[in-house]
Amino acid sequence: MLNKILNIIKKIEDTILIFLLTVIVLMTFLQVIGRFTPLPFSSAFEELATASFIWATMFGSSVCVRTGGHVCMDFLVSLLPKDKHIYNEIWQYLITLIFSAAVISITSKLIPTVKRAGMVSPSLNIPVYIHYYALLIGFGLMTLWSIVGIVEQVRTVSQSKRRKGEEV
Repeated sequence: MLNKILNIIKKIEDTILIFLLTVIVLMTFLQVIGRFTPLPFSSAFEELATASFIWATMFGSSVCVRTGGHVCMDFLVSLLPKDKHIYNEIWQYLITLIFSAAVISITSKLIPTVKRAGMVSPSLNIPVYIHYYALLIGFGLMTLWSIVGIVEQVRTVSQSKRRKGEEV
C-alpha cells in the first residue's frame, strides 16, 4: 500500500516537473519572439518563466533526493571499503533530512509574514507568498524521500547482516 502511494507521488512529481519545464521553454521562446515583434506580454512571459523555474528547481531537488543524485564527495566515498558505502548513503539522507526540516520550519514561519505584507508580482499580479510554497513543497518532498531512503538503506543493512549471520 505504501509503495503504491509513493509511486503515485513519484508520477505526480515527474508530471509537474515535465509541465514546468515545458512552460519554461515555451515562455522563453515567446520572450525571444517578443523581442522582434510588438507582443505586449513579454514581461509576463519572463515572470511566468521565472516562477516556473523556481518551482521546477524545488521539484528537481526532490527528484534528486529520491533518485540518489544528492550531493556527495565521490573521492572520499571511494576511499571507504565497499561494505561501508551504505552507511555513507544513510548519512547523506540524514543530513538532507535535517536540512530540509530546518528549511520547512523557517519557511512555514516566513510565509504568513510575506502574506501579510500583501506583495504581488508586477506583471501577473500573483501574490508573492505563492513562490514560497515552492520551498515548503519542495523541501517537504525532500524530507519524505530522505525518510524513505533511510528506511530502505537500514533495511538493506539489516538484511545483509542477517545473511552474514546465516552464512556463519
